[in-house]
Amino acid sequence: MCRGQTIAWLKTFALERMLRHRRMPFAYSESADVVRAALGSVLRQRREAVHRTLTEVAGEAGLSPAHLSEVERGRKEVSTERLLAVAHALGVRPADLYAELARLLGADSERPAWPEDPPTRLRLATAGMPLEALRSVADFSAYLAMANPPPKARPRIGFQHRR
Repeated sequence: MCRGQTIAWLKTFALERMLRHRRMPFAYSESADVVRAALGSVLRQRREAVHRTLTEVAGEAGLSPAHLSEVERGRKEVSTERLLAVAHALGVRPADLYAELARLLGADSERPAWPEDPPTRLRLATAGMPLEALRSVADFSAYLAMANPPPKARPRIGFQHRR
């Protein structure tokens, strides 16, 4: 690890530690400064991971190196369009940048979008359906259940009745 990477790692570590102590349940409760600093840290970390200079990435993204430097230090906002251009220049998906940002801000680890509980899943899936559509689904489900009855239970060895 070279000196520049060590410094970047220390900055990221310090930012993560600061954010860990300020962990809040919802992202909207974070201050804009903290979010900007975290996003800048993510961008710098990704840029250094692919061994690209500030000038190279800024040029490919259509930004000035000074502006990208300010973004990486958390001093300037970045528009969505420019963030997409920087992500493209770094060869990463914007979703990966946002996931890393969420992790830095203290979001829980990824979990399934659907709950495991079948009744809850059904309630969520049918929440916006009109009553007539729900009736059609219920009728079709009943038809499928009648058309494909469950297989008959096979007699198990040792439990057969003698006649």
